Amino acid sequence: MGIEVVRRLREEAAAEPFCDPGQTVFEECALTGLALLDVITGYDRLIIIDTIKRPRPRTGRISIMRGEDLRSLPGPSPHYVSVPQTIEIGRSLGLPVPSAIIVVAVEAKNMHRLGEGLTEDMRRSLPRIMAAVREALKNAAAGKKITGPARGSRGRRP
Repeated sequence: MGIEVVRRLREEAAAEPFCDPGQTVFEECALTGLALLDVITGYDRLIIIDTIKRPRPRTGRISIMRGEDLRSLPGPSPHYVSVPQTIEIGRSLGLPVPSAIIVVAVEAKNMHRLGEGLTEDMRRSLPRIMAAVREALKNAAAGKKITGPARGSRGRRP
């Protein structure tokens, strides 16, 4: 879902910029753990767009979380490194990792079913998801506090 949103936003921004094209990079990424350091190093802001599973999920429901809201609990395996842990490791190594992190988390009923494309429920949610990411990008560029809809790209290089 996140990769589809990034692709669509990149196309929209190229046709009619809604954010500063010189300061915004739309990156498709399916990496996790320490491999993320290769992608996020050198940026001061990071917006992640990803799916989450919650009890009684409602496909397409959006939550906006800031980096400090993310838990640093270890993942399901001792070999897994979470996003907050990855950022902390990057900082401890002296890497220029993002200081502002926003996660646009979109609920999904089944995150473990592999396949191409989006479910119909998720497809119907795309306009709201994309609007939430556009709003997060605008607020980040303006230095405003980023909040969620009525309950992510990357930022710019330093």
